[in-house]
Amino acid sequence: MAGLQRKDKIDHYLVLMLQEKSLDKIKVALSINKKTAFDWRHKILASLSETDKDDFTGITESDETFFLSSEKGIPVTDRKPRKRGGKSKKRGISNDQVAVIVTQDRKSGLDLTVATMGRLKKIDIEKAIGNRINPNQTILCSDAHVSYKGFAIDNNIEHHALKAIIKQRVKNKVYHIQHVNSTHNRVKKSIDNTFWGVSTKYLQQYLNWYRIKEKIKNSNDKLNLFVNKISEDINAYQNYQNIQLRYEKLISTQY
Repeated sequence: MAGLQRKDKIDHYLVLMLQEKSLDKIKVALSINKKTAFDWRHKILASLSETDKDDFTGITESDETFFLSSEKGIPVTDRKPRKRGGKSKKRGISNDQVAVIVTQDRKSGLDLTVATMGRLKKIDIEKAIGNRINPNQTILCSDAHVSYKGFAIDNNIEHHALKAIIKQRVKNKVYHIQHVNSTHNRVKKSIDNTFWGVSTKYLQQYLNWYRIKEKIKNSNDKLNLFVNKISEDINAYQNYQNIQLRYEKLISTQY
């Protein structure tokens, strides 16, 4: 709450935010500037960076999905503005796509990490989930991407790869990545339908929000749980200040 001028409106703001009201509706309801509503949203989301990040246990699925790079909200001067939902001009996986690693176990562990621009590398997987995988407690399931194979070998993890080229969906009746692929679809629907797409700069913020919403979705007291979650991270303000720096570091992986 550092630097906020209208702290008396925060409680009402959190209620509207949890209801996923648009910034325009929040602006009208609270009589605040739209930019203020936007800044408050991302100060709050910055507090979810490290919340509920336990180790993965048991069978754990991991797979990457891609979002088209977006500069939503930033004036475009060097090209024609792209319509929402546009497509890349490059075929296949390219450097104008953002790779997001989605990892979840069969209990409640879930992680969504903006990893890199373009093709995924072994080091990206290591940075995303390396410190949350215990070789004595985790069995990793992924597609046959060579980076996952290398990651599993380096960390001495039991690994089961699903080979899409032969349409392999399930291995030994238990190893698959169907849960994580379902999460891919739900996350993209949330980003595209609820928020009409988001800027790459803020994509990690919205993924953190999705993760917490999944965590509390079956609770009868979502508001108090949400408030508790955003109160746990003592580095929240620093995370907020570092959004631009993290974005620049991500974009640098294009080259």
